[in-house]
Amino acid sequence: MDELLAVALAMEKESADRYAGLAERMRSVGRMELADVFDRLVREETGHIDMVVSWSRQVSRQSREVVPADAMPQDVFDDEAIGLVSPELVDAYRSFAIAVRNEERAFAFWSYIAAHGASLEIREAAERMAREELEHAKTLRRERRKAFFKDRRLGPTVREPHDLPGLEMEVCQRLEEYADRNEDRSEYRDLALEARMISLDLASDPLQDPAQVGPSPPRALDALCEWLADYYIDAGEQLPSQAARDRAQALATIAVKRLAVVRTLAGK
Repeated sequence: MDELLAVALAMEKESADRYAGLAERMRSVGRMELADVFDRLVREETGHIDMVVSWSRQVSRQSREVVPADAMPQDVFDDEAIGLVSPELVDAYRSFAIAVRNEERAFAFWSYIAAHGASLEIREAAERMAREELEHAKTLRRERRKAFFKDRRLGPTVREPHDLPGLEMEVCQRLEEYADRNEDRSEYRDLALEARMISLDLASDPLQDPAQVGPSPPRALDALCEWLADYYIDAGEQLPSQAARDRAQALATIAVKRLAVVRTLAGK
């Protein structure tokens, strides 16, 4: 358990350090608006560090030491070589997109530990970390979407209804096709069943009103899963009744988790 908390602390610290370095780079070339974005991400990761330290104290009454670099899980944080890109080519949307993908990778890592941990204590702690990373990913997705529209100076989006039951059923069918081709991966079939149940639920009891949306739904599976996650997140903020917003937020949690699993299974 101590080692697990130390790994969690090291992962969060690495993220904070990477974002701090990017903030300083943007500041040095006068991109103050992007420095502010990365500073905000540093504050997010610092909050995560404080949370892990608090958990550690609850468990052992003392703070954890960060594990050595060679003991860290590999390929969890990826800045996608943004440090090598000219600052003029970096925008807030891309910055938040990197943060989103790293939260999804962290979620996938903790989900794996939650499923395969050696003890109940480890599995429960990893499940808690996975839930936190999932919430962080949802928050950053919301900010990424705001940045997308702000950077492109788009006007108000049109309130356009979409066939959510049909889209969820399409996800179901695509996942079933993957399951048929990968019989050793039961996760595909589990996700397909989940999408089918969501489709049937939305068909019998539609969301109250369509959320504000932008582009039409894409066809690629991971892109469609991502579109649905963003749609539900927006609906969770914009639908008129609290009950509808709560329902959309629950769907958003499922959709973000599904996207992370789909990307992990696809090796993305």
